[in-house]
Amino acid sequence: MLAALEDKPGRVVVVDLGGGVMTVARGDESQIDALVVVVEPYPRSAEVARRLLDMAATKGITRRVVVANKVSDDDDLRAIREWLGVDPDIVIPEDRSVSAADKAGASPIDHAPESNAVGALRPLASSLLV
Repeated sequence: MLAALEDKPGRVVVVDLGGGVMTVARGDESQIDALVVVVEPYPRSAEVARRLLDMAATKGITRRVVVANKVSDDDDLRAIREWLGVDPDIVIPEDRSVSAADKAGASPIDHAPESNAVGALRPLASSLLV
């Protein structure tokens, strides 16, 4: 479906590939401008993120953004750095307003636009529009 989209200046398409590596493994890297890898401070999440980063490098996807999500403290961040071997580009703190938004059936930006998590995401959005 994405291949059918006409490539136009200024068009931005963001796709949530879901967990795992198979979509990237089967994908056509010529159509990927940037790969955003979201990792949580858990070993399984870090393993998938590391595989995605390795696969992206092998496929020649040079624009990779690592987002550390649900980071509670310095230990979480240190563990992610150790597991991945890279510093995250964006760090999203653990934030109860995100789960409150989910329970309310709203997006975090609509539910709590001034929350720490939403504030941490603003640089990501800006960097992808470059």
